[in-house]
Amino acid sequence: MRIAEMRADDLSALYDLMRASGRHPRLTPAWLEHCTLGDATSPTDLRLLSWEGAELVGACLACVRAGSGLVKWFDVHPGWRRRGLGMALFDELEARLRARGVADVAVKAAAPNYFAPGVDISYTDAVCFLLARGFKTDRNALVDMTVNLTSADLDSAAAERALAEQGIALRRARCDEVAAVAAFALGEFSVGWLQEVIEAQDYEPLPLFAAFRGADVLSFAVTEVTGPARFGPTGTRRDMRGRGLGGALLKMALRDLRDRGAASADIGWVGPLAFYARAVDARITRAYWRFEKTLAAPGG
Repeated sequence: MRIAEMRADDLSALYDLMRASGRHPRLTPAWLEHCTLGDATSPTDLRLLSWEGAELVGACLACVRAGSGLVKWFDVHPGWRRRGLGMALFDELEARLRARGVADVAVKAAAPNYFAPGVDISYTDAVCFLLARGFKTDRNALVDMTVNLTSADLDSAAAERALAEQGIALRRARCDEVAAVAAFALGEFSVGWLQEVIEAQDYEPLPLFAAFRGADVLSFAVTEVTGPARFGPTGTRRDMRGRGLGGALLKMALRDLRDRGAASADIGWVGPLAFYARAVDARITRAYWRFEKTLAAPGG
């Protein structure tokens, strides 16, 4: 077994490995490149691949953010598991993180440019592996929901008319409005959402929808920036909540995904479960645990 740093020409083999794992059914080559080579916080020496001859059999992809190590994805090909490959990859990764002066490492959400909010708890081998390596989890789950775009009621016409009577226009944002929506996301929510709104301009057509009253942004919803056929983030100004803006933008954004060929869509890292269940009959489909570990000092 040989551990090597990932190069650009390894993307195709890595894509095949990740598809073989079954853990990322919506993965595309473009999204894989975005989350690896496109992540400035993930240096080459923290993107590790395990080879048996010319066959890629394992991978551990990590980054460093706010001084902490984050494992964005890891797995071993199903045909090569239980042979110590995963342990060897993590031994090497943790040694490299310690050499950088990093004191802790986690397997959890690493927005932006992330694959999943944590470890899907249905992947028993991955959960047991991390526990065996000394990672801890509080077992508080983050969840994804899935919407069947062929059966969900995505009609927002009545809500759009009612809001228009109040001087509120709901529509796809223009490219020259991305900065205003991003500033709104930062002011009302977080720097992470600012970054994800800005990333919407990398896609065509622009997957960003917003509610405007004059030049004021009142609400927004974006798709694709956290993964293919994936909805979010979304948010509404506090004093405008409960008026139907969020629900209408949700349906507009999901309708756009459906019209571009998606049969279903994921809503990631869900907070208001009841809202999505009621609005578009979304169902909980995945639950994730986050794991953390303190690294021993070099030579410790």
